Amino acid sequence: MSLKHGVLLAVLILLAVVPGMFALAQDGEREIEVTAVLETDPSPGDGVFSPVIWLHPTDLTQSVIVGTDDNLGAGVYDLDGNLLQFDDQHGPMGGADLRYNFGSRRIPLIVSAVKDEARMVYYTIEPESRSLVYLGETETGMRLEMVCMYHSPVTDSFYAIAISERGLLEQYALTEDDGVIAASLVRAIDVGGELEGCAVDDAMRRVYVSEGELLVWRYGAEPESGTSRAIVDYVGGHITEEIEGVALYLTSGTDGYLLVSDEKADRVLVYERGGDNEFIGAFAIGATDTVDQVSEPAGFNVVNLPIDERFPQGLFVTNDDSNSNPNADTNFKLVSWGEIAAGLELDLDTAYDPRATDAAAMEGDVANVTALVETEPVAAATDAADDPAIWVHPTDPALSLVIGTDKRNGLIVYNLDGQIIQTLNIGRVNNVDVRNGFMLNDETVSLVTATNRTDNSLVIYAVDDETRQMVDVAAEPVISAVQEVYGLCMYVSPVDGTFYSFVNSSGTGEVEQYALTAQGDLVAAELVRTFVVGSQTEGCVADDEAGMLFIGEEEVGIWKYDAEPGRGEERTMIDSVGEDGNLTADVEGMALYMGMDGAGYLVVSSQGSSEFVLYERGGENAYVGTFSIVQTDTVDGVSGTDGLDVTSAPLGELFPDGLLVVQDDLNINPVSTQNFKLISWADVAAALELPE
Repeated sequence: MSLKHGVLLAVLILLAVVPGMFALAQDGEREIEVTAVLETDPSPGDGVFSPVIWLHPTDLTQSVIVGTDDNLGAGVYDLDGNLLQFDDQHGPMGGADLRYNFGSRRIPLIVSAVKDEARMVYYTIEPESRSLVYLGETETGMRLEMVCMYHSPVTDSFYAIAISERGLLEQYALTEDDGVIAASLVRAIDVGGELEGCAVDDAMRRVYVSEGELLVWRYGAEPESGTSRAIVDYVGGHITEEIEGVALYLTSGTDGYLLVSDEKADRVLVYERGGDNEFIGAFAIGATDTVDQVSEPAGFNVVNLPIDERFPQGLFVTNDDSNSNPNADTNFKLVSWGEIAAGLELDLDTAYDPRATDAAAMEGDVANVTALVETEPVAAATDAADDPAIWVHPTDPALSLVIGTDKRNGLIVYNLDGQIIQTLNIGRVNNVDVRNGFMLNDETVSLVTATNRTDNSLVIYAVDDETRQMVDVAAEPVISAVQEVYGLCMYVSPVDGTFYSFVNSSGTGEVEQYALTAQGDLVAAELVRTFVVGSQTEGCVADDEAGMLFIGEEEVGIWKYDAEPGRGEERTMIDSVGEDGNLTADVEGMALYMGMDGAGYLVVSSQGSSEFVLYERGGENAYVGTFSIVQTDTVDGVSGTDGLDVTSAPLGELFPDGLLVVQDDLNINPVSTQNFKLISWADVAAALELPE
C-alpha cells in the first residue's frame, strides 16, 4: 500500500467511526425494490459491461441500447431486448458513453474503451438501420477500463475522459475534420486506486469517478479544473463493499440525481445531483415470474423521456452479472424509471431531452471571454506565479509593463507581448502593486511595493521610465510583524496625497498599513495602522478616489474598510462565499477598473469556480455579473486564479479600453509552468453587456 493510500484509508476509517461526519448505511436508510419490465438477449461474449441508451431522432420507440461486452465487443438491442447487431471486430469493450451534436455533421458520438487495451473507439448510430457505424479510434497513454464524455457548456468543446484500473484518468479534447476524429490529451490525474466507473454532469461541470474498493470522487470537468476534488461517499458510509458504475439522471435545471453502484449489495444508491450530493436512498431490482433479479449492477444508464407505454416516465437500463432465470449468458435489464421515482419519492422531468441540449442552453449566467496574449511561463514547475501589477508608461502606452510575482524566485517584468524583459531574484515574492506620481528626489516616479516571504518583508522599487527597469529604492529593510507576509495593495490618500502599502498575513488575517515617504533618493516605510480581518486574507485593492479598501477573507467573502489610517475597523461585507453569495472559496485577487466620476468596477477572482466576479465600484458595490476566461486555438483558458490587476488606460490596438491581467494556475496549451494571461477589457465589457 502506498503512503498516499495508507493516509486515505486512515481518513476513511475516521469518517466511518466519527458520528455525524457521514450517516452510516444502516441509519435511517430508505431502500426499495423494483422489478424489470423485460430483459435483453444474452450478450454473445457473456461479459455485459455498460449500456448506453441512444434516442432515435424522430421516433422514440425506435431507440436502442448499445451494450458493451468486455469479453468480445458491443451489441445493439431494441426496446424489446432483441439483439440487432454485434460488433466483435474492434476488441472487447469496456465502459462507453454518448453525446449528441458532435462535429460538423452534428452526429451522436459514442466513445468506448477497449477493455484492458490502450485504445478508445468511436461509433455513431445510423438512424434508419439502427446499426453501429465505426468511425475510428485513438491510442491512449494507458490501458482502459471505461470512457465517459463531456460536452463543455463553457467552450462547446467535446471531451473523452478515460479511466484505468491503475488509478489514472486522462482527458482528451475531441475534434473532427472532414469526418476524421482526433483526440489530444489535455489533462492527466493520478486518482489513486483501481478505477471502475465514471460519469459527467455537463451543465454542472462535474466528473464523478468511482475508486472501486474505497470511494466516489467528484472533480471539475473542465481541463483547467486541475486535481481539486471532493469525496461524495465511501465504503463504510452508505456503500457496503465495492463501487462500480456511476450515472446521472439529469433535468433541464440543476435538479436531478447521481446514481452509484453498490455492487456487492446488489443495489443502486441515489444522491442529490447538486450541492454536496446528499444521500437519498437505494433501490434493488428484484425478480418476477419471467425476469430474474439483478446481481451486481456495475454499469447502467437512464433517460427521462417517455420511450413508449412501458416506460412512460423514462427508462433505466442496467447490466445483470448473473442472468439466472433461465441460466444463460449475462444480459441487460430494462426498468421503468417511474417505478423507481415513485418508490423513492424522486422528482421527475419527462421533458429533458439530451438530443436538444447544447452548450448555449446549459451555459447559465456565466459569460465567456478569451485571452489575447499570455506571458512566458515562470521557471518553477510548482505553484509559483501569483500576482500581477500593470505599470502604464507615462507617454507611450505600448511600452507599458506587467510586473508579476514568482513566489519561488522574485519579480518578473513582462512587456505587453508577454516577453520577459527583467527578472529580480530577490526571494519568495507573493503580491505586488504599483502607483504613479510619487515624488522622489524632485522627480515623479512610479513606486512598486511587494511582500517578500523569504524575510517577511515589504520591498520597495521604482520604475525607470526610460529603461523600463525596476530599481530598489528602499531606505532600509522593512520587516513586518505579521506572522507571514502574504497579500499587498497600495493606496494614495485623496486627503493629503500620502502613499501607503497594506500588508496582510497568510494565516492570521492580520493587516498592517505603512506610510511611504521620501528620504532623499530612497523611500522609507512607517507602520501607521494594524487591524485583524479574521481568518486568512490575501487579495486586496484600494480606491484612491473614494478612500476605501476592499480586502478578501478567503473562505468568507469581501470586506470594505475605510483606507485612511485613523478610521478604525468598521467594515461592510460586499459579498460572501457559498449559496448566499456569488463567490466560491477562495476569494483571491481583486482590482479596480476606474471610470469617470466614481464609475467603474471591482473585479474579484472566485478561485474555487475559476470565475471572475464584477461589482459596481461605487455605492453599495452591487453585483454586476460573472465571467470566465476560456481557451482559443492559441491561448488556453484560465483556472484557479490567484492574483489579478486591471487598468482602464487604453494600451494600444489590442487593449483599446484597458487591460485585465490574471494569473493562470494551469497552463495547458502547450503544457508548461504557470503564467499570466492578458485580456482586453473591451471583450469583458461586451461579454457582460456593460454600459459604455
